[in-house]
Amino acid sequence: MSAVLELRQGLRLSPLPTPLPKPVGPLDPAAEAALRFGSVAAAAVHPFEVAAAIEAEGVTDRQVQRRYGRSDAFELAEELYAETPRSYPEPEAASSPWHAPLSTSVLRGFLYALPGLAFPLGAPMLSGPPDAGGLPHGTFALALSVVLNWAWNQALAHRTHARLGRGQRRSGGRCLLRGAFVGAGLGLLGALIGVLVGGHRSGGVLLFCGGQALYLGGSCVLLVLGRELLLLRALAPATLGGAAALLGLIRPSPLTALLLVWTVLLTVRLARRELRGCLAEVDGDSAIEPLPPLRASVPHGLFGMAMSLLTLGIALRGGRLDLGPTVALTISMGPAEWLLYGYRDRIHGALRAAHTARGFALLSARSLALGLGSYLVLLALLGSAVGTALAGGLFGQQLPGLLALGATVWTALLLQAFGLAWAATGICFPAAAATVAGVAEPAVGSTAAALLLAVACWSLGRVTVHR
Repeated sequence: MSAVLELRQGLRLSPLPTPLPKPVGPLDPAAEAALRFGSVAAAAVHPFEVAAAIEAEGVTDRQVQRRYGRSDAFELAEELYAETPRSYPEPEAASSPWHAPLSTSVLRGFLYALPGLAFPLGAPMLSGPPDAGGLPHGTFALALSVVLNWAWNQALAHRTHARLGRGQRRSGGRCLLRGAFVGAGLGLLGALIGVLVGGHRSGGVLLFCGGQALYLGGSCVLLVLGRELLLLRALAPATLGGAAALLGLIRPSPLTALLLVWTVLLTVRLARRELRGCLAEVDGDSAIEPLPPLRASVPHGLFGMAMSLLTLGIALRGGRLDLGPTVALTISMGPAEWLLYGYRDRIHGALRAAHTARGFALLSARSLALGLGSYLVLLALLGSAVGTALAGGLFGQQLPGLLALGATVWTALLLQAFGLAWAATGICFPAAAATVAGVAEPAVGSTAAALLLAVACWSLGRVTVHR
């Protein structure tokens, strides 16, 4: 009967229900058998399971012949199985694991945007003749440094999460330690190339980019390890100083630039302390599960590069620097993560509620529309608020491009969450290239979003993707 037990375990059914007690008094043999073993037959997935229950009751083949008029337990089991309607027990409702506190997601969104307040403090280092196209001095070097940092840190976060998800906290710490140094080096290299191409003679741009690269490496460590409050503490000096500079309370000077240095040093120090804690731990026996190959992180790095190019494209549109849409999009990334968790939570319920493949596909599409629609409403509100704060009015002309880009980003992140990173990157990277080439953001974003939505509806509408 081991095959029967394995069959039941494979189908994840509940344990065999307790048979009814033996009837008292004379009964028709067929009725007696149905009464005694009917509950077992109703929940069975094969006649052998009924036969196993009959034998477990101590009923021998001789007793079956005498009492029920059947040759053996298997013949009785087949008859009961054929004549009893199926009535499988409902599994106990499992709680969804896809929950994330909204406060943490909102905090992460602000942490993504707060470093922008540091730029006014860096005005003495970024002073100089404008770049090509009339952009502020050092813009090209800063942009190139950010692009390389984002790409590397996206791939680094994927590699580290792959280790942390397997219980390999010490290994994840080593990965972050090495990767943060390499990422800072790449950011500095991008800045150096940008300075040489731009012909800048001042070393201020290179110094600012170097600090930015160190900060991005340290913040990546803290965010991957879930230390958002520590990162907020590290950002406090530059954030408060930058806000004071924007309000005209202080004037940027070499002295105020020390707040940037303090923020960078504090971020690196806190990241180093957290990494030391990871390296002091010992990976358990459950951490021996093999890691995905290195090439699995490539699409995540390319996706990070594409996202940085798309974001910079909307910030540098028309040959001028406009941070309003970029700030709104950056802040929205925190709530976007929370809405992604909401989609997965709804899908967890849809897996139980749907009775057909088509029904599940419809529930998945409805959940996708709800998540994306909620995100776009939030992004529109943020865009209007930031536009009012920075420019004194709504940037209605930029709103279509911002919403199209937001739809692209959110849907691509959703595909990445389900292991479809190459699909997301294969659509976003050409869109980023088109943006750099000068194609209008609304056209690029809407086309990319439509393609991503088609892929999401087709792929996420299959039950097997969610198992």
